[in-house]
Amino acid sequence: MLKTLAAKHSTTVTKMAGKYKTRVATDDGPRVCFQVTVPRQGRKPLVARFGGIPLKRQPTAIINDRKPPQATTQGNELIHRLLAERCELCESRTGLQVHHVRKLADLDRPGRPERPTWIHLMAKRKRKTLVVCSRCHHDIHAGRATASTRK
Repeated sequence: MLKTLAAKHSTTVTKMAGKYKTRVATDDGPRVCFQVTVPRQGRKPLVARFGGIPLKRQPTAIINDRKPPQATTQGNELIHRLLAERCELCESRTGLQVHHVRKLADLDRPGRPERPTWIHLMAKRKRKTLVVCSRCHHDIHAGRATASTRK
């Protein structure tokens, strides 16, 4: 904090420490801290204080550890999609493979004619992977229509 103030005011850390150093009365006696007071007309002055708190152990303190909230999704979504054991395009259950694209932005390349079903599905889900059967996967790479004609 003092280094930041010194750099801002083009001075040294020692001068900043001397300027803002203050003694504050606490329950455990006086403590040294850094304090800035901004006076205001008609209202209480603003006081910003850094330090001045006792760092004494409290042996009788009660510690209440809270459990972190459980994640809403259990495990990886792709694993759940694979465990469903069906093609996400034609719902076939044989020869499953995963089709990947490098970026979702690649799906919206300009100059492309009507987007196929698999592109709409990936864009709608905002996912770069698609679990498909081997036949649909070959059709995707060949640029042929998929799933909308099969069932």
